[in-house]
Amino acid sequence: RFLWQYEAGVSIRTRPYVTNDVIIFGADDGSIYGLELAGKRKWVYRAKRGINSSPQVDLKNNICFVGSFDGYLYALDANSGFTLWRFRTNGPVVSSPCLTPDTVFFGSADGIVYAVNIDTGKERWQFATEKPVIGSPTVSGNAVYIGGTDNHFYCLDVKTGKMLWKYKTAGQITSTPAAGENIIVFGSMDHTVYAMPTVG
Repeated sequence: RFLWQYEAGVSIRTRPYVTNDVIIFGADDGSIYGLELAGKRKWVYRAKRGINSSPQVDLKNNICFVGSFDGYLYALDANSGFTLWRFRTNGPVVSSPCLTPDTVFFGSADGIVYAVNIDTGKERWQFATEKPVIGSPTVSGNAVYIGGTDNHFYCLDVKTGKMLWKYKTAGQITSTPAAGENIIVFGSMDHTVYAMPTVG
């Protein structure tokens, strides 16, 4: 049964994040919307360029994280849309962020994977790849897993960003890895799905 609809006026390419109070999504004109569960607009924040990064919310601290084509990762108050901080990269942030209790992880088209302090917006570490990183990371155990358009799949230490291992495929990797018990699975544009053992 149809409940409601909200017209944003432009294309919406992101996956909405739904909390007990708000629905958050981004749009092609750079708008990040927070809707009430009944579909009424609660707030809107406007980045300088479009949003292809799906928002992720730290429910404990009520912070929404989302990237933009303007090169920033934004940290917004999930209830009001107020900007808490923003972190600048040197390329569009298409990658959707991934969270641990104290850190947000994401990739940028500048070829770097970033780990940023959730509270302060200060960089914890960065890891450089050879080409843009537009896929999204997954954290499992003591490692961050992420693929790159340089055809490599990376396993990085969650605390330091040190590369634990990498695996080369025959195509770009833009998918989000899926973690299971002792296994990490990802797809590549070489038409293949790969399964690798997780670390710790």
